[in-house]
Amino acid sequence: MSVNSTAGDPVQSAGTVQTVLVRNVMPEANSFWVLYGQHTKPTYLEDAGNGQQAQRDAALQYIKQWRVCLDIGSNIGQWTRPLSKKFESVVCFEPNPNFRECFSKNIQEKNVLLWPYGLSDKEHKAKQDFNSTVLQQEDGDIDCRTLDSFGLNNVDFVKIDVDGFEVPLLQGARETLTRNTPVINIEMKRTKRPGTVGRIEKILKDLGYNFRERVKSDEVWTKS
Repeated sequence: MSVNSTAGDPVQSAGTVQTVLVRNVMPEANSFWVLYGQHTKPTYLEDAGNGQQAQRDAALQYIKQWRVCLDIGSNIGQWTRPLSKKFESVVCFEPNPNFRECFSKNIQEKNVLLWPYGLSDKEHKAKQDFNSTVLQQEDGDIDCRTLDSFGLNNVDFVKIDVDGFEVPLLQGARETLTRNTPVINIEMKRTKRPGTVGRIEKILKDLGYNFRERVKSDEVWTKS
């Protein structure tokens, strides 16, 4: 796997994530272990949907090289699996241990690395409820780091879905985004979080990014 990083060995550092082989064959494209809604423990669904395929297809049409992809807020791996079939390497970040339990059952691809961190503008602790995708900036058991601290290179695509934590994430990712100039697919809930969206836009424009298109609540931004 050709991920160039100064952060050490991702597999060893993500040692709290256990890979559980639950099937003898590769799972079907839309079958996943899930943990949301009425599901209070990991539950296997034969058809859990296509994992926002419309948003993904819109973003991937802007990709020119297929080396390293970052899946930030990887949740249970519904973006990760199809991305792993297109990119040489997929580097994932998921701070919630309960989602990581599902992820480890869903993702068997050898070109995927999973880091058990939230991404922020500095190292700190945060809190996250059982099956919540929202990071709370208060003392808890979630470890947060900056994306820049991983020293990742050859990054061609970044998917960001962090439910309101986008601003600190981007503040801690300036060097990485400047060095790599990846295509970005980012959730932008303009009605629900207009203030946050405005701050995200300012950061992206300061970094030289331009808006390309919007599919549902996801937007694609590129430097070209």
